[in-house]
Amino acid sequence: MLDLDYLDSQDDTIVAVSTPPGEGGIGIVRLSGSRALEIGCSHFRRKQDLSRGSGLKRDFSPAARKLYHGYFTDQQGEAIDEILFSYMPGPHSYTCEDVVEINAHGGILSIRNILNALMHSEARLAAPGEFTRRAYLNGRIDLVQAESNLALIRAKTEKGMKAALQGVQGKLSASIYDLRRTLLDISAEIEVNVDFPHEDVEWELQHRGEIISQVQVCKEQVDRLRERHRAGKILQEGLKTVIAGKPNVGKSSLYNYLLGENRALVTDIPGTTRDLLSDFINIQGIPLKIMDTAGIRVDGDVVERLGMDISRHALEEADLIIFILDAGTGITEEDHYVYRTMDEMGEASLIILVNKIDLTTGMTPEVIGQGFQYDGLVYASILENIGMDELKRAIIEKTYAGEIQGEEGALVLEARQGELLQRAAALLQDALVSLEGNMPMDIITIDLNQAYERLGEIVGEHMKGDLLEVIFGRFCIGK
Repeated sequence: MLDLDYLDSQDDTIVAVSTPPGEGGIGIVRLSGSRALEIGCSHFRRKQDLSRGSGLKRDFSPAARKLYHGYFTDQQGEAIDEILFSYMPGPHSYTCEDVVEINAHGGILSIRNILNALMHSEARLAAPGEFTRRAYLNGRIDLVQAESNLALIRAKTEKGMKAALQGVQGKLSASIYDLRRTLLDISAEIEVNVDFPHEDVEWELQHRGEIISQVQVCKEQVDRLRERHRAGKILQEGLKTVIAGKPNVGKSSLYNYLLGENRALVTDIPGTTRDLLSDFINIQGIPLKIMDTAGIRVDGDVVERLGMDISRHALEEADLIIFILDAGTGITEEDHYVYRTMDEMGEASLIILVNKIDLTTGMTPEVIGQGFQYDGLVYASILENIGMDELKRAIIEKTYAGEIQGEEGALVLEARQGELLQRAAALLQDALVSLEGNMPMDIITIDLNQAYERLGEIVGEHMKGDLLEVIFGRFCIGK
């Protein structure tokens, strides 16, 4: 656990490496805090200064947002690396504090020596996410924008990156602020009139219906944001997509096809796949976490049964299941057993892929519909590359239902945000029920004010320290 008092000390100057570990063309070390410029300058020498000797260093006062070429030196004045030095004074920086960035060669030893030298000069190693945390605490960004920064770093597709960037730019935050202003206006109007009891009856007769309409509009806006949470979750985490079916039906062949490489072993022997294989793929800008499972059947040896247990767990967690049937064998009791197993595991969307249609075409939609309920049906031959485009279209159409085909803005990317929206929606629904039931207006304001507070928590108002620790603890050191 992080020491929050330690983190909240704004007098500390923090330092961290802001580029990934390992060898690279460039490595960036970042300082932030009241002594960032002092500490940074104490280790910087321009070429002409080094030529004069370490004892003849001229005063160096860098201009803001300008790159300076020179050398980083240790405490003894010995050069460690050739660098570019830049200074960004607060409040016009990422953290709203003085920030110094040192662009060095991306070697492990060089970056480590620079970091150690700065820490020796009383800069403290930053905690995970502490730069962004300071930006939030200093009012440059709200909590939605902070979380969107993390989503931007972790984005797996272009759509995910664009959605996160919209969050960084404040599009979701603007929607939340607009909702809060509306709720505040409604509550203020009610509370002002409740203070004048002699006018209550007349005021209520004139305005209760109008207030119901206003609260209903707010509820609908919150519900739309909640609907966008599923799309945001898919873009950020990937759609958990499980390929299921009886043994030797073509699951591994489909897995290899979607990945574009032979990752899963394919043989004519049933039960070849014993473990869960997973990887990310990209379909039209949408990330899918695709999982190839062991074939599910009633019997099997000890190892195969262990694989089937893993398959059942994957089905429980799935957002989408691609259930493969074999057109060559027709629908068998094993297929029904797999379907019953899937039905018991959860409520994922189901696409049925009828494979090996080059062998026979006797499995009509009517025949399949007699035994299975599904969200999409595709006829294909995986080995002959028939029907694969139709499968991709089915995934987009049936699973996403157009949710993220249009504008990527205002997506709710975090589970925390989605949960708070759900709680706000419930409170607004309670307010509507109370309004329609002619409950006293001062009781209704309780629900409205609580919904206002839940929306405020989304953007980071009145946040507790331990929750901030959890949120920013997910960031990398240096961000």
